[in-house]
Amino acid sequence: MREEKVLWVRVMVTGPTPESGEIVGLRIEDRQSRRVLFDAFFRPTREESWDRIPVEGQTVDLKDRLPISIYIEPVERILSQASMIRGDSVERDLAFLRAAGVHIEKPVVTRSVMAEHNRRLAQGIAVPAHTGEMDCRPLAGALETIQ
Repeated sequence: MREEKVLWVRVMVTGPTPESGEIVGLRIEDRQSRRVLFDAFFRPTREESWDRIPVEGQTVDLKDRLPISIYIEPVERILSQASMIRGDSVERDLAFLRAAGVHIEKPVVTRSVMAEHNRRLAQGIAVPAHTGEMDCRPLAGALETIQ
């Protein structure tokens, strides 16, 4: 039996959809081994006004960065190892990656942390646990009411 390979994807973009924005940053982590597999910023090709972005208290200059098209093959190679891809908004992130030309050939399970959190909130079975990472915890008695 093949071991499950879970990758965490985080994409920084210039707009809310692939049609109105593009990728300016990508980080892929293997949280099981606690390794960063890919971490880069890219020069936008359509958004001329995006020459700098704030990241973790610093400013990253995008003018001298390469476009994401240069990195398509290594990103595909890394993502092809995954049996599950997770992230804060993984469906959106994968849509941006596909629009940039990244092909994910084999089917993978995607799990969005924000979508799971919002679903639990809507069902009334979780509230933010205030741990700084927006973890959810069950409300007392909530699990018994949905069974």
